[in-house]
Amino acid sequence: MGGKNRCSSKMLTTALAAISLSVASVTVFAGKPVLGGPCAYLPADRATEFHGNPDDADLLLGMAGNQWVVFDKVMQGFNVQRGTGDGTEPQYHENPFYSLAELNDTARKYYIQLIPPGQIRNQIKSGCMVLGNDEERNFMPLNIQVDFDVFTSTNYNLMRDLAANGFVTEALPYIKNKLDLMVAEGNPLGIGTAGATGTHEHIVDIVMDLLDPAIRVSEVDHINEGIHRAINNMYKSMDEYIRENGTAEEIAALDAALADVATPQPGSPGETRPIEEGITTDFNLSTNPECHYSGHPDIADGTLRFCEFAILNKSNTHETRVHHVETPAGILEEPGFEPVDVGPVWISELGYQLVRNVAVEGMVPGAFPPPGVVGPDTANPAINNPATYSIAVLATAENGKHRKLARQFIDYVRSPEGQADYTDGGFIGLTDEELAQGECYSIAKDGSLVTTPRTNNSCK
Repeated sequence: MGGKNRCSSKMLTTALAAISLSVASVTVFAGKPVLGGPCAYLPADRATEFHGNPDDADLLLGMAGNQWVVFDKVMQGFNVQRGTGDGTEPQYHENPFYSLAELNDTARKYYIQLIPPGQIRNQIKSGCMVLGNDEERNFMPLNIQVDFDVFTSTNYNLMRDLAANGFVTEALPYIKNKLDLMVAEGNPLGIGTAGATGTHEHIVDIVMDLLDPAIRVSEVDHINEGIHRAINNMYKSMDEYIRENGTAEEIAALDAALADVATPQPGSPGETRPIEEGITTDFNLSTNPECHYSGHPDIADGTLRFCEFAILNKSNTHETRVHHVETPAGILEEPGFEPVDVGPVWISELGYQLVRNVAVEGMVPGAFPPPGVVGPDTANPAINNPATYSIAVLATAENGKHRKLARQFIDYVRSPEGQADYTDGGFIGLTDEELAQGECYSIAKDGSLVTTPRTNNSCK
């Protein structure tokens, strides 16, 4: 895969049905990764954010997909810093047909994927991404092979997985994002409308509406979309807040709603996905440790807890594969997308839709960045803490120009100019103290991963 044969694109000769979507382990020899395992998979109609030519790129970026809302500005700013353009490249092109000279311009010699980071993680480990479709005649799906130079994730967990397989030795923080709930303009179903934003009544109303069997939720892919971890943490924090501050009637109603989704309902993602894809997720709330209490000083062990799997067990839930495409399209009931009523999204994605006057809104209409689902200042635990994104140079980056540009790009997104590109699009910038943090990785003699914090802005 690497070196002289990097980034060749070719067709698989294996039927899509025969492709396992699970992630195989990758052998590490002498600290260097060895590509292996089945290809990552993405439906072709969700591949909306693939940019450039991997065969002729000087920098190959695998970026967490929600950054698509600001990434044109990020690349323009990076070009200015590099001195390769005047700030207008790569610019939006009114004519869909580029000339060969334009495509070969130095400022355009990037390859960029903006899709769920878990999918890119699988692609990095296997060396390939299958773009398929749902047609029975899809006998030779397209296979894109890319050795990425830079990877970003919405948390550090995917970085640790790549580090354990020899792909990453250091991960740096560079931006933060926060959640909101997207609904149709005017919030016709009145989802989460009780009380002022962040009040006790508001939090209770949101939880009960999400668990309402009549409300169709667009819930993210709990395996490949990095946002799922932030959503799950928010759900669990909301449950704990209600149990610590709610009335006996509110807690009883919450318990009853969770009991209805304690195991997968017919037709739910919790029922169909293990059958169709063979995943081994435990969707039973009483046995999945994310979804019940254990060791809490004030809540009985075994008490069911609101979590992402409670939503995935609802029969009318739609589990996305690329949530920033499917959630707004489902809310607007666009052809080809499953209709939904509400879905958790990053505030940056909601803001992008609001700026374009798309007929959606957050829990606080007309506000951008929208406060969304937030806990009171005194809430303990915090309901909706921002998630910190991490970035790293990959071992698959070739020496020379690729590795140099990778480090320049990371320096740029962490610079004041790069931070401004993100914050202008609704992201949350980092303080100097936060930018100095990060994680360092090494492999112990027994093959286990050793994770240590960066000190003095360095892993040395």
